[in-house]
Order: sequence, then C-alpha cells, then structure tokens
Amino acid sequence: MKYSVLLMDADDTIFDFPRCEYCALRSAMTENGFDFDDGICAEFSRINAALWRKFEVGEITRAELRVRRFREMIESCFSEMKDLEKNSVLLADSYVHYLGQNAIYIDGAREALGVLKDIYDIYLITNGLKPVQESRFGIAGLGDYVKGSFISDALGVQKPDKAFFDIVLDEISEKDKSRILVVGDSLTSDMKGGRNAGLDTCLYDPKGRVKMPHELCDYRIERLIELAELDRGEI
Repeated sequence: MKYSVLLMDADDTIFDFPRCEYCALRSAMTENGFDFDDGICAEFSRINAALWRKFEVGEITRAELRVRRFREMIESCFSEMKDLEKNSVLLADSYVHYLGQNAIYIDGAREALGVLKDIYDIYLITNGLKPVQESRFGIAGLGDYVKGSFISDALGVQKPDKAFFDIVLDEISEKDKSRILVVGDSLTSDMKGGRNAGLDTCLYDPKGRVKMPHELCDYRIERLIELAELDRGEI
C-alpha cells in the first residue's frame, strides 16, 4: 500500500459546508431580527469565501474575519441599518454558535470514511475555529473514523503555511512523507499546503472543475470512496 495516512480537510471535503453555512446563518439572522432569504445567504457566502482567502494568505486576522464578513454583508444587504458594528458582532457570535451545531455530511462521505478507516490512518486538518470544529466533529461522530484532528485555531498557524503541517507531521506516528497524502477541496489551502510541506496531494473536485495534470495535485477525485482505489492505480 503506497499511503498509510490521509490528512483530510473537513469543510467541503467531508462536511457539506454550504448547507451548514445556510442553516447557521438562517438561525443567527432570525434570532437577531434580520430578514433572511437565499439571496442574502449567497451574498454572505461570497463575502465569507473571499475573506477566508485573505486569511489564508495572512492579509487579515481570524478576529477581523469573524466580524468583518457580517459588517460587509450588512452594508451590502441592509444599507440603511444603524448600529453597524453592534449588529455585526451580534451576528458573528450567533453564527459561530449555530455553525457549531451543524455537521452535515457531503453525500457519500460518511460511507466512504467507513471504508477508508480500515485502509488508512485518517487525521483531520482544518482552518476552522477550535470550539466550532470540535463541536461539529462530535455531533458528526467523526471519532469513529479518524485518529485525531488538527485545527488552526489551536495550533496558532493555518494552512497553507508549512508550519501547520510541520506540527501535524511531528505529532503523527508515520514519519515517511512518501506514505502521507493530503486530501482536500482547496488548491490554495490544502494542495498548496501539502506541496509546501513536501507531501503528495489529492484534490477533491466533485464537479471536475480542475484539469489534470496540475502542478499542485498528484491526484484528483470526484468521490471520496475513490481513495480506496489508489493502490490499484485507478485514479
């Protein structure tokens, strides 16, 4: 067997983050007296994704991201609202709480993990908030499938920084880098981070948007269960 360890991203690889985000945002906005519809959610998702990209490259801090996404969403969707900063903080606090209660698997992900855990040692690698991710991991029962988790909020450094992966590699028992595969949906976070650490990478790309070969990816899959086929040379 070529690989013994999978370092797997959580959101948009195991968890259906758009659905989790939708549920958490709806609850947060309803709780705080805001109107909510699909258009508002789409605008928040756009803002949130853009700010996470800035966070990954060190342009903003986690604390800035936490509140700024709601400030920008309110400015875009509720331009006449007063007390912008107060409402941004209220929404940020509520959203983080409700996000921790939402752990919706991508279709087929739980079943795939049930197979993969008997082939590989699986560890989660995520740029999320520690209380949020630990709550979601517990609700989802991920402890049945993974050996452990590494959360940027707890490590003090995030993907794609090599220092994040250095901590992970120091903690896990497998020391042969050629036996470790990074799996995730993000070219800029997971794939680049794996490359920075000298690890092989596998892009989870269910819609087939990335053309191979790609300088950041050794493999590309559309379903997680395909990871069980690595040694047969079928991906």
